[in-house]
Amino acid sequence: MRVSIGFNADVPVKKIAEWAIRAESTGFEGLWMHEHSFGRDAVSSLAQAAATTSTLKLGFGCLSPYVRSPVALAMTSATLQEATAGRMRLGIGTGFPARLDLMGIRHDLPISALKETMEICGSLWKGETVNLSGKTFNVKNVKSLIGAVNKIPIYIAGWKPQMLKLTARYADGYLAKGGESTSSIGQIVASISSYASSRSIDQIDISAYLLTQVAETKAAAIVKAKKDPFVAYMLSVQDDYLYEGTGIDPALKRPIAENYFKGNLSAAFESIKDEMIESFTLVGTKDQVCDRISEYVKAGLKQPILQPISMKEEEVNAVMDAGSMLIGLG
Repeated sequence: MRVSIGFNADVPVKKIAEWAIRAESTGFEGLWMHEHSFGRDAVSSLAQAAATTSTLKLGFGCLSPYVRSPVALAMTSATLQEATAGRMRLGIGTGFPARLDLMGIRHDLPISALKETMEICGSLWKGETVNLSGKTFNVKNVKSLIGAVNKIPIYIAGWKPQMLKLTARYADGYLAKGGESTSSIGQIVASISSYASSRSIDQIDISAYLLTQVAETKAAAIVKAKKDPFVAYMLSVQDDYLYEGTGIDPALKRPIAENYFKGNLSAAFESIKDEMIESFTLVGTKDQVCDRISEYVKAGLKQPILQPISMKEEEVNAVMDAGSMLIGLG
């Protein structure tokens, strides 16, 4: 089975390099880095991982063309594609509107922005001169100075129907955020398939971050996951339809959100229900986590990206151990 590992800006760059070495040695397909606007950037982390590995695929999951221009995205990816002999994956998305607002960055016409980004990147990677007068970006007589590189697969991150349609028609893959349920992954796959009129869903790499906590028992894993600030945040901003799709009343997230955004984390943690954790994260023993990953794969997920909830060394290692069990079975 294809299994990858994913991290975010909480992890020091040197630690990413260490875990990249371990992921490669145990057979993980890839390492994906999520980027936070005000944290460590994914480019630096993946550059370090690139220098310490030789076969591990490396993915940006994801970068925003509003923050980095499409030309900058293309050239950064091309440079690392050259350095890694073809191991790069580029996930693109608009980024969180509220954070873009804080930085004074306009984020109009998101679908056009991503489509034009794919066009610009694809042409530059072919070594072509790019002239594009788009709805969002204008590029005049731009050509890569390093010449053509092997095509870099592009993944779209974004849950709205227009994003799924964009994926179906133009992208190499889809990258779902952490916190999707097996039901919502099934819906995403069905939607992309319905939009992909000119090609098969088999040509699109459906991938997703799966927030994962491994412990000696499921009960212990749930307790740990319920006390994680990122899990509380994720449950606070989860869309109502995701709750409804798993049979959970969306109103139950209200006290989590109210307390989380007031900074009262203990009260937010106390408001989290076990069924929320079990629906939107992977929790349990290594065997139980493997079983849950298999459920996602049955729903249509092609590339599970295990994202450890806890960044403690032993708990990240436990997540990697669970993933390596499935790799061994594959």
